[in-house]
Amino acid sequence: MTRGRPPKKGLVDATTVATGRGTVMCFMRASESPCDFMIKSNDKLVFVSVRKAIRLSETREKMEREFQEPIMWLRSFPVSADIIRELWTYSRRGIWRFLRIEQAGIVEICQDGTQLKNQFIEVIRTVRGVPARKKGSALIKGNG
Repeated sequence: MTRGRPPKKGLVDATTVATGRGTVMCFMRASESPCDFMIKSNDKLVFVSVRKAIRLSETREKMEREFQEPIMWLRSFPVSADIIRELWTYSRRGIWRFLRIEQAGIVEICQDGTQLKNQFIEVIRTVRGVPARKKGSALIKGNG
């Protein structure tokens, strides 16, 4: 059973992001709902649980402990190459962090479902929509 109120604003924002990945089917919210909605894209089914986080900058291990219950519910879905389980977390400022739930742990992903390459730059790019910044040395050369 989850604690607190349902993440209404987060669900609205999440379904907007999800429609970019495919057809969204929202589930009726109950105390023991394993997820909030499902995305059907091409040949994959993505089950998504949305949660509000106090701190998004935590390590994946700490995030896994903090969101132990929704992760447990998502892991109750069968394992298959065609079934993907994701936990989408957001802060009160509207910043998002996307995690794919695997049997052995969690993997950080972009909002489009692809795995992060450079975590810092990709998180800025996918969550805030801000273009990636240049490294410090490139900025110094440009000012010269």
